[in-house]
Amino acid sequence: MAGGEKRPGIMGECIAANSASEMEIFRFPSRLNALIIGVGTEGETSLTSNLQEFRLKKDSLFIFSPKHILQVQSNNRFKAHLIVIAPDFLKRINIDTKRMMPLFLQFGSLPCMELTHAESQSLRSFISMVEQELKGSETDFSSEIIGGLIAATIYKVGDILTHYLTEHPEVDSPIHNRAEEYFRQFTELLGEHYKHERSVGFYARQLCITPKYLTTLIKRISGKSVSEWIDNYVILEAKTLLKYSNMSVQEIAYYLNFPNQSFFGSYFKRNAGMSPSQYKAKK
Repeated sequence: MAGGEKRPGIMGECIAANSASEMEIFRFPSRLNALIIGVGTEGETSLTSNLQEFRLKKDSLFIFSPKHILQVQSNNRFKAHLIVIAPDFLKRINIDTKRMMPLFLQFGSLPCMELTHAESQSLRSFISMVEQELKGSETDFSSEIIGGLIAATIYKVGDILTHYLTEHPEVDSPIHNRAEEYFRQFTELLGEHYKHERSVGFYARQLCITPKYLTTLIKRISGKSVSEWIDNYVILEAKTLLKYSNMSVQEIAYYLNFPNQSFFGSYFKRNAGMSPSQYKAKK
């Protein structure tokens, strides 16, 4: 991304950018291998994160965790100021995870929110400091400086989220909506087991409810059935592998636990409207 040249060592483990955010790379589904924290600066865009759709615009805060699959649905000249941090680098930063992790988890199902202009400018000032350090030459203290600035940025996000909870106490309720809680748990289970478990009964058993009740809840919350969620998740992963991995169609079929390439091909075409090979060749 512009503004954050990838370099070895500490400089290669995080990127700070203030640009058009290179959203073109997410035109096809892409799996993240980093934490992204950003603020919209102009324009707007529609994107999906693990099949859930969100709208980003000026002064929107967005937080996407590692392993999320992103895809841009539309990009109306969207620009953002953002920071991208590798998981290994995050582990080396001195952050009070006992305080921060529960706060971030509360917003796991709501990774985008609107900020006041003052909050947006304040957070961008932290990202700008990281960006400025990354542009310079690496020194003996680069790791400590950049790590400290990123930690401060994360704490600033925590400050903003805490203020949001004060203004919206309903979010802080452990189970403010039972159906939404089941939906959150279902999507987490789906992310863990989609490669091997594709039956409604499996997910219902994990949640200790009946398949019929689970189907009713998920349909009411999302407008899609449990089976549709399962199929969409498998297809999303298949598309990511077809575009961004070196695996053959046969290897992807086995990786996703299909009995053979032919069965996978039929499944993919039924859900995606084209064969795996056609999708892989799509520009």
